Amino acid sequence: MLDIGGWEFLIVAFVLVMVVGPKELPKMLRGFTGIMRQIRRAANEFTSSMTDLANEADMADLKKTLDQAKSGNLDEIADAIDPTGGVGETVGSLKDSIGKDAADDDVKDIGTIAKVAGDEMVAATKSPEAQPSKQSAKKAKI
Repeated sequence: MLDIGGWEFLIVAFVLVMVVGPKELPKMLRGFTGIMRQIRRAANEFTSSMTDLANEADMADLKKTLDQAKSGNLDEIADAIDPTGGVGETVGSLKDSIGKDAADDDVKDIGTIAKVAGDEMVAATKSPEAQPSKQSAKKAKI
């Protein structure tokens, strides 16, 4: 901090003893350390109060954003996430291209697709290649 070497410290100590005197030196040093503690305490309080203010400001912004989301006003949130609007345009164009490419006759119901996939799985397990041999079935029972 002050970068004081051994010789500089001895000179400062000698000057202090000569100016203040050996009887008053301990009282003066106690007073000096007390003042330094008060200054450090004040600096720490200032720093912590500034940190608290910054945290409260962040919380206020977060609360405002949550209130907007609850009320259904998502435009400002969308602008904060994607200020240029490039993602929204890309998603919109993909949605339009999927809507044009997929015919309603091809995709009628997810249940139908799942049924067909299930039937194919059942057929695959009933095939002779998928059946375990009698020896491996006996080993499995043991």
